[in-house]
Amino acid sequence: MTALTEKLSALAAEDDVFVAGARVIAQDGGQVALAAILREIDATILERTLVFGIGDVSASLIVAGRRLKGLLSVSGSSDAAIGQSLSREEPKILQAAGDLMTSLCDKASRVTVRAEPIQPFSKGGDAGISAKGLAELWNVDLNARPLPPIARFLAANASVLGGHLLISGADIVESAGETEALQLIWDEQVMTLRKSQKAIAKKQAGAQMMCFDGAMGAGTAVAFAVAGDDACICAFASDQIATLTASWQSIIS
Repeated sequence: MTALTEKLSALAAEDDVFVAGARVIAQDGGQVALAAILREIDATILERTLVFGIGDVSASLIVAGRRLKGLLSVSGSSDAAIGQSLSREEPKILQAAGDLMTSLCDKASRVTVRAEPIQPFSKGGDAGISAKGLAELWNVDLNARPLPPIARFLAANASVLGGHLLISGADIVESAGETEALQLIWDEQVMTLRKSQKAIAKKQAGAQMMCFDGAMGAGTAVAFAVAGDDACICAFASDQIATLTASWQSIIS
């Protein structure tokens, strides 16, 4: 296959999600978000303005030939790197661009992209920097991918969980905190939990979470969540139900 054919095949194979006409490329911030942006640059052959929604910020990047030519605009920012052609001969500007993109991605919970026609840009005729070159210069792992929904949920709420079991397929692959009671619930009531989940799933597609207040005594709730082949059962204070429910919804939405 040619490079172009490979890129088109990869794009066609993705199960894309769109928000307000923009394609969602990351549901996490930090390295995952910046890696997703660099992969979009690497997938862009013809010259385009790629407009990234990084959280609440809109960043327009000039991209061509799988290379970033420069940052056209970033809403709410007047950083010195904006409007400058990127070149290895200008390491300070190149690093400033990396620092700005890293800062934006660190604060983001979602990144989207849409392609627009090329806009006037450049103070010079530099070809820009390749996505792989940027990854090396900005210390980004191009293969960084988001954790699965269950793992993200557990990581995001570790401070309020009294204990949890992470299950993949039929096997418990991780446990943390006080898990003796959770283990008993899993061993003795797993079929009931699975049947309840399936009953809900008939009415609601996708990942699901159920909370059972008082399941381990007054003041303690238990949540059972399923996403794909992964599941978890966790214990937490009853007054955290709303917090955990909101966290779950933000992860799967």
